[in-house]
Amino acid sequence: NAEAMGFNAVFFQVRPASDAFYPSKIFPWSGYLTGTQGIAPANGFDPLAFITGEAHKRGIELHAWINPYRITASANENAVLTPGHPARLHSAWTVTHSDGKMYWNPGEPGVRQLIADGVREIVDNYDVDGIHIDDYFYPGTDFADSESYSAYGADYPSVEEWRRANTEATVRDIRDVVKNCGKDISFGVSPVGIWANKSSSPLGSDTKGNEAYTQKFADTRGWVKREIIDYIAPQIYWNIGFAAAEYITLADWWADVTRDTGVKLYIGQAAYRSGNSDSASPWHGVSEIRRQMEYNRGRDEVDGYIMYSYASFMDNPELYRLMQEMNAAGNAAETEQDDARTDETHAGNISGDGANSLFTDISGHWAEAYINALAEQGIVKGNDDGRFAPDTQIKRADFVLMLTRMLGVESSNADPANFADVKADSYYAGALAAAREAELVNGVGDNMFFPESPLSRQDMFTMTWRAMTRQEIFAGVASSLGSGAGELDAFSDSGQIAAYAREPINALIALKITNGDNGLLKPMNNASRAEIAAIIYRISRIGQE
Repeated sequence: NAEAMGFNAVFFQVRPASDAFYPSKIFPWSGYLTGTQGIAPANGFDPLAFITGEAHKRGIELHAWINPYRITASANENAVLTPGHPARLHSAWTVTHSDGKMYWNPGEPGVRQLIADGVREIVDNYDVDGIHIDDYFYPGTDFADSESYSAYGADYPSVEEWRRANTEATVRDIRDVVKNCGKDISFGVSPVGIWANKSSSPLGSDTKGNEAYTQKFADTRGWVKREIIDYIAPQIYWNIGFAAAEYITLADWWADVTRDTGVKLYIGQAAYRSGNSDSASPWHGVSEIRRQMEYNRGRDEVDGYIMYSYASFMDNPELYRLMQEMNAAGNAAETEQDDARTDETHAGNISGDGANSLFTDISGHWAEAYINALAEQGIVKGNDDGRFAPDTQIKRADFVLMLTRMLGVESSNADPANFADVKADSYYAGALAAAREAELVNGVGDNMFFPESPLSRQDMFTMTWRAMTRQEIFAGVASSLGSGAGELDAFSDSGQIAAYAREPINALIALKITNGDNGLLKPMNNASRAEIAAIIYRISRIGQE
């Protein structure tokens, strides 16, 4: 499902509460897995090894998510810890909080060593791509750690400063284990969305909510500024327009924090809130998540997002489909970015200069040079506000417009209604009629074209190849390709390609119009405007060579 929705990473909780979803020499098997803490799965099954392998088969990263301080998730669990549980072996390191749950005391040096050893066990034995911790730090300001403070806090002016130092020491210890393991593994944190309100600190956000700094004793802003983590994923679980903790306010605040640092910003988003049955709720349907994702893509500092939780997509088909739609444009951009890196035949010929971008939103974009080159030729055009919107999905009609401009196919005076769903006064009517007359495009089903619908990658390739084979300048290129050219079946997802698209995609691989992405062609993904620019540029170069 993650693959089908277009996600490229999964954050899998392997330690919900001082337990393990893998055979550990430190923590007992999780009761959330088998029903009883300490009982192993049957037949030697290792969930972490399994999900890591399955993720990597699909080109998906697997990040092992641990909860460092929580021992039990409810008071009822306190009495059922296994006899060899580390909390029984080191009871002096534990605190039963006012919520009835047991926690490790972050002020105890032995606790930090235990947590670091647990992380080392994972990175030494599993091919994970990341270690991830969430927002469970100190559970509250009334944490019963006075004895530890007396023993270890003499160098700190207050218990609050000492607690923040303890939390940061744990984060640094985990970072050191990850960075010294000899593997390329990232380490990041998903804290509560508010570091501090402006009322508490002039550096804080214009919000009025629970703070990581004063209530969790986690200086999450400081960790970014001191670059002791690889990424931060603040849980901005509120809607755009929510007065106390507004999404855009917080996204902008975190963007400012991470700017000019080496720390990536992934926004934590509340997928679980979508689908509210109340039509008056901002979380009714899926429009709120869509708005948030679109806003993220307009901020250069936002490197991605993490949706919580997986179950939300299984319970909400509309949300599932939204991810397929929204992720497709981003993944298509990544695919063509990879093509741009590896296409030595054509990429070296790109004209255009990033310093002279013709649109306001493409500076630094992987397809900037392609877009500029085509814009100079009048093949691609932007919006009225000067933007190109490179990562948005392209409509089928807009692709045909670009294609006819590149090939010099003149707009026709023929009746645009030759497609039943094309309005005669639409801006693309003439181009579609001309393309059909030139046999560059065909209708779909009952004389339809669906001009406003997104364009799948396999349809993009099919239309591209059909246009090339019907143009004299490409005739020799087309006839020179044998039926086996392109080695289509070398791609692991070639079975997803429709029969009508196999020959066109095969030919375009042979011509290096596309190279795929890590063994994948992603034929069902929707194409982005940037991706189309790269494809059209490459075929235009063939015509000039």
